[in-house]
Amino acid sequence: MNAITLAGLQPLLDQFTGEGKVLSFYAGLGVSEGFRHNWEAPFRVRADAMLKAIAEDRPARRELEENIAAVRAALESRTTADGRWVAVFSAAQRGFFLAIPLDVPVETDLVLDRSPYLVPLLAAIHRRRQYLVLHTDTHRGRVYAATPGTVRLLAEFDEDVPQHQRSAGYPATIARHREDCILHYRKELVRELEQITTAERYDGIVLLGEHEVLEHVRKALPRRLVGRVVREEPESWYEGTAQVEERVRSIAAELFAEEEAEVVPGFWDLLRGGKTVAKGSRAVIEAIQSGRFGAEGYGYLVFGPDPREVVGRCAACRSLAPDSTGTCPKCQAWCQPGNLWEELLLTARQHRIAAHFVADPRKLAPYGGVVAVLPRGHGQ
Repeated sequence: MNAITLAGLQPLLDQFTGEGKVLSFYAGLGVSEGFRHNWEAPFRVRADAMLKAIAEDRPARRELEENIAAVRAALESRTTADGRWVAVFSAAQRGFFLAIPLDVPVETDLVLDRSPYLVPLLAAIHRRRQYLVLHTDTHRGRVYAATPGTVRLLAEFDEDVPQHQRSAGYPATIARHREDCILHYRKELVRELEQITTAERYDGIVLLGEHEVLEHVRKALPRRLVGRVVREEPESWYEGTAQVEERVRSIAAELFAEEEAEVVPGFWDLLRGGKTVAKGSRAVIEAIQSGRFGAEGYGYLVFGPDPREVVGRCAACRSLAPDSTGTCPKCQAWCQPGNLWEELLLTARQHRIAAHFVADPRKLAPYGGVVAVLPRGHGQ
């Protein structure tokens, strides 16, 4: 599954205006005991509550019923082969429908509004991590791209290597030939790994195999790849891929969870020190729009849970204003209300600013729920 780009988001951004309302639903596609989908119960409860809230408005109820039916039909037809999580958007009055498979976890949520609710989707884009996994023995190997939700086989190797010979004949010659074949396999493997990591970004490399085999592979790797190895684990070789693919996905999920829990090394110390940190939505908006993230040096944003607050979004220049209505302070055009977290995440994506997330609302509450760690040389 490929990462979602800003261009890929455009169909949803086009739905920020239009007739009627948009139903947005996020869920996992897992199945619980009894073979019932985990999304079914929360979807039914929230949908029933929405229908009850507009019971007297017959046109709005009919529109919502159409959207609920469209979302339900799409979910019932999907499997985890499409991705373990999904975002679904339906606007029946506009003739709009879109389902996006996701390969990072999202919380179940159902939202009805004038525009698509994009915060979980934008967060999933920022949070997405992909690992390169090598499963190898002496002369056979497979290379996978893995996320918490998907595993893709990228390359497969099987060198024709003579078996160990105990009989009379030319054992030394056979042994040398065998060693030459194994060395050739390692060279081809390393060449492929270099090409793969040059063509696409990965957040770490995982090595699976017998310890002695992995030691030889590690020694053959160039320094830049050795430095990106994040885990090495024993794993027997299997003729088929199914036996190891779930193991690969599980390791990717573990690495993802570990990195999410840590946020960014040193972040909490920086936050307590406060010298290179902008705290709260007003300070973060000012830091982004003043160009302070354009300088050299690594800066990033850290978000708590979405407070569902409103921010002003200029329809002309896309600037953000803490006040939800009125004129834009930059171009004097009229500001439209937008979701604060949504607009900040879109702006971060447009400016290529990394975003990280803290699930516990108590941790960032004293700092306004959102923090900008500024690039070096741009402290307050």
